Amino acid sequence: MKVLLLAHYFPPDGGPGAQRPASFARYLPQLGCEVVVVTRALARASDRSAVYDPHDASLLAWLGDVRIERADCDGEPTRAAWAAALTARAERVAESWRPDVVLATLSPFELAEAAFAVRARTGAKAVIDLRDPWALDGWFVSRHWLEHRRALATMASALASADGVIANVPGARAAFEEFEPRVGRIPYGVVTNGWEESDFAALHDVPRGAHWRLRVAGNFLSSDFQRFSPTKRAWRLLRIAGERIDGRGRSPYFLLGALASLRADQHPAGRDAVVEIAGNVDPITREVIAQSDFADRVHAQGFLPHDACVRFTADADALVLPMHGLPPGARSRMVPGKFYEYLAAGRPILGLVPEGDARDWLRDDPRSRVAEPCSAASIREALVEMHDAWRRGESSLSHRIPLADRFTRRAQANILGEYLREVCRAGV
Repeated sequence: MKVLLLAHYFPPDGGPGAQRPASFARYLPQLGCEVVVVTRALARASDRSAVYDPHDASLLAWLGDVRIERADCDGEPTRAAWAAALTARAERVAESWRPDVVLATLSPFELAEAAFAVRARTGAKAVIDLRDPWALDGWFVSRHWLEHRRALATMASALASADGVIANVPGARAAFEEFEPRVGRIPYGVVTNGWEESDFAALHDVPRGAHWRLRVAGNFLSSDFQRFSPTKRAWRLLRIAGERIDGRGRSPYFLLGALASLRADQHPAGRDAVVEIAGNVDPITREVIAQSDFADRVHAQGFLPHDACVRFTADADALVLPMHGLPPGARSRMVPGKFYEYLAAGRPILGLVPEGDARDWLRDDPRSRVAEPCSAASIREALVEMHDAWRRGESSLSHRIPLADRFTRRAQANILGEYLREVCRAGV
């Protein structure tokens, strides 16, 4: 089976947007697939809009000798311009190489049309891989109702037109099935993000030290705390998203509030804890931290390459997974990519997560705790329980729960390979 993989984000781009397609390019050839990747040209120093996260050369080691075709973008590097450039390069490659299936990993969501263009020219099956639930995502914000309706219509058309559609968590698949049922067609598939076995080949214990190190691997999102002019606030009221979320949960606000209250009460957890962040800290997040009563115990290391971030994760006393809040009864349609590496590290996890897949999976780990993302009181209760275990030395042992093996990149690539073969067999 010949697979043409279209990816806007790809190493040396850093971050989860590049790791997912890189893992596909790494493992599909081991499953008997020929793979050609079509992606962006290496970003120019002046073109920061083309880069998702800072460059991470450590991810290049994943790729081996996979063939990579890089498209260049003339003029202003907008999403539409990049999509057009990748489409043109993909069509040229497909004309001579004749793939069986073209797999476009989204976002940007414009790449769905690139997959359809290759299908129209070559007859290859078109499969779209959705890293996020597109217009059904609470983080996908439209400026007004009409723009949101257009986004929904575009998404529905793409889901209906594709020969196969892959969600990255069961919650997203459930949302897709309700939004655009695939009756009589290949059902929606699920291929989660995951972790590399070589990154966590040997777990090591973390003896209790002088501080209880709560570590966050990734970026906080604190835009809900940004101050706007009255006019801009009024315009923001017109914005529409695919679901109601409370984005404040992705900031450090409630976590630091819980820790500050513990310290004010002279609780040992407030005395022992430090928060360490491996990720970019934007100015709004920096302000949220500075205004908390726990700012002196927060240490931000900035963006770390993947290999260094793995070491940072493995040495934590506890790992913090922040997510957005949801209304009662709603379930999340996403799981942060770092969740899987947290599981692989075998360290206790404090999941600040709403109802959904991440919370369901964390309940399988007796050392981990979940709390409401936007409730300092709920987070405080979980912190106390986890701190008690740390003081007793019960969390020093690194232990990977059986569920984690399900999420290796290799295991998920196997699921992807079988799904692509099913799509290729359909109608033959």
